[in-house]
Amino acid sequence: MKIISLTTKNIYDIDFTKTGYIKCPECLENRKKKNTKPFRVNTELTGGYCYHCNTSFVEYKPFKSEKTYIVPEWKNITKLSDKAVKYFTSRMISQQTLNKLKVYSDVEFMPQHNKEIEVICFPYFYNEKLKNVKFRGAEKSFKMVSGAELVFYNLDNAIKYDSIIIVEGEIDCLSLVEIGIENCVSVPNGASAKDMPFIDNYIELFKNKKIILAVDNDLPGTELKGELIRRFGAENCLIVSFEDCKDANEVLCKKGGLELRQLIENAIEIPISGIVDITSKYDEIYNLFINGLEKGVTIGIEEIDNLITWELGRLAVWTGIPSHGKSSICDLVNVLLNVRYGWKVAYFSPESYPIKYHYARVYSLLTGGTFKANGNNEKEFESVFNYIEQNFSFIYPEDNFKFETILEKAQYLVKTRGINILTIDPYNNLEHTKNKGENDTDYVGRVLYELTKFGKKNNCLIQLIVHPTKMKKQLNGKYEKPNMYDINGSANFYNKPDYGISVYRHFDDNPRIEIDVLKVKWKHLGDGGNAEFRYNYNNGRLENINKTIDSWNNKSYLEPAIIPQIEPLKTDEDFWYNKDNEFIEPAF
Repeated sequence: MKIISLTTKNIYDIDFTKTGYIKCPECLENRKKKNTKPFRVNTELTGGYCYHCNTSFVEYKPFKSEKTYIVPEWKNITKLSDKAVKYFTSRMISQQTLNKLKVYSDVEFMPQHNKEIEVICFPYFYNEKLKNVKFRGAEKSFKMVSGAELVFYNLDNAIKYDSIIIVEGEIDCLSLVEIGIENCVSVPNGASAKDMPFIDNYIELFKNKKIILAVDNDLPGTELKGELIRRFGAENCLIVSFEDCKDANEVLCKKGGLELRQLIENAIEIPISGIVDITSKYDEIYNLFINGLEKGVTIGIEEIDNLITWELGRLAVWTGIPSHGKSSICDLVNVLLNVRYGWKVAYFSPESYPIKYHYARVYSLLTGGTFKANGNNEKEFESVFNYIEQNFSFIYPEDNFKFETILEKAQYLVKTRGINILTIDPYNNLEHTKNKGENDTDYVGRVLYELTKFGKKNNCLIQLIVHPTKMKKQLNGKYEKPNMYDINGSANFYNKPDYGISVYRHFDDNPRIEIDVLKVKWKHLGDGGNAEFRYNYNNGRLENINKTIDSWNNKSYLEPAIIPQIEPLKTDEDFWYNKDNEFIEPAF
C-alpha cells in the first residue's frame, strides 16, 4: 500500500499486513534507537501514526483527472452502399479518397428517426487507434459514440506536416484530401466552440506548426474561427477566405479543385497590431448593422441583470471593505457565467489560499449546500470534483507574484484549458515592481493597460478585485461605502475599466449586502445602479431581499446533470447540385 505523510507530503510503500514491529518510513534513518516509540496502524489499515516523529499518515489515493473514454468497436467495414457512393460523387469526392479515410456504410439506430437506418460512418483515429465514429443519416441526422473521446478528424495524416488546415466538417476535409491536400483536420462537433477537449488534450501536437483556418463562411464559422485563433494564437494562424462560397466543398463543386487549392495557398496572415484590414471585420460590422448593439450575457439574478450584463474581452474592477464579501460575490458571478455559458475560470487568489478553502467556496456555490460530508454526498463530491477540475483553474506561482508572471500562466491556460475568465484577487497582493521614474499613478495605468490588452487579445473577462486604501468612518463608527475613487491610483481605476462594482455588507439588525454597479462603460451592457440582497449562509449565494429563509435557493446549479452535455452538433448546410448547378435536397 502507498501512504503519504501529512507533514512532508512524501509518499512511501508500506505493508500493513505484516505482523510484528512496523518501522516509520519518515524518521527511521534519523533514529538512534531504532525500535523505540512505535509506529501504530489504524484499525482500518489505511493509515498510521508515528509516536517518535509525531507524523500522521493516510493512504495515498492520487486523483486521476484523466477521463476514461469508451472505445468504439472497429468493425473493419470497407463497403459503401450505392446510395452513399452516389452522394459522394455528387460532392466531387471519389471512392479512392473515401477508402483512404476508411469511410464506410452501415446500419445504425438514430435517435432523430427512432429506428435503425442506413448511415455513412466517419471513423476518427489517433495513433492508428479508433477513438470515435460519427454517423450521418438521412435528413441531416447526426450522432457520435456516446462517451467516446472527441478528437480531430484525420489527425494521424495531418500531424505529419509542418502546417495543418482546420475545417468545420468531414466533407470539407475529404474535399481537401481529394485534391491532394492531406494536412487537414476537421473539428468533431461542427461550429460549437463551447467545449474543445480535442484541443485541450492534443494542444502539444500543434506546437510549432502553422495553423490554417478554413472554416465555414457564416456566423457560426466566424465564432469558431475566433475561438481557434484565441486557442492557437493569432501569430500562429492564417485565414482562408472562400469568397462567395460557404465552405471548401462548395468551392470544389462549383469552381473545381484548382480554385480550391489556390484559395488555401492564398491564406492570409492575421493582423496582430497596427492597421486593421476592415474587410476582415465585414461579418461583424454587417451583423451589427442588421441586429444593432446586443446586450451582454446575464447571470440569472434579476436585480443584477437589470444593472449590468457581461461580455468577454472586458475589464471589471471590484472594490469593497475587507471581509464585506466582494470575493464571494465575484465567485458567484463567475460560477453562474460558467454554468450558464461554459465560460471557464482561472484564479490568482492568494487571499483565498490554501486552495482547499477556495475550492470549498466554489463547491458550495455550485451545489447549493455546505462543504461537509453528510454520508450521502460522496458520489456528488466525486462528480463535482471532476466538474471543478475541468472548469476552474488555480494559479499560484511559487517564485513571484508579479502581474507579468500571472499573465504568463494565464496565457498558458488560455491555450491548454480554454479559460474565458481571469480573476485576480486581490490586486494589492501582486508583487508591484515599478519602472525607473514611474510613480503610483503611472504604474497603475500600466498594469490596467496590460490587463485590458490581455483581455482583448484572448477574449477573456478580467475580474480584478482591489481593496480600497481610503477608509472613511461615519459618525456612528461604521465605514462608508467605498467607491472607485477610494482606491489608490483612483483616476486610473475609474477611467480604465469597462465595469466598476462595489460590495458593502451591513452587519446591523437588518443584515444585508449592497451591490453598487458604479460604472458600465458601454450603454448596451447596462446602466449601473444599486441592489440589495440577503446573504445565503448555506452556500454563499445572494437571495432576494424580501425572501424568507425557507424560500432560499439551496438547489444545485448542476442538476439534473452534474457535467453539462456538449451542445448538439451544429451541422453544415448541405449542397447538392445537378448538372445545371441547381440546388436540390441531398439524400443524406
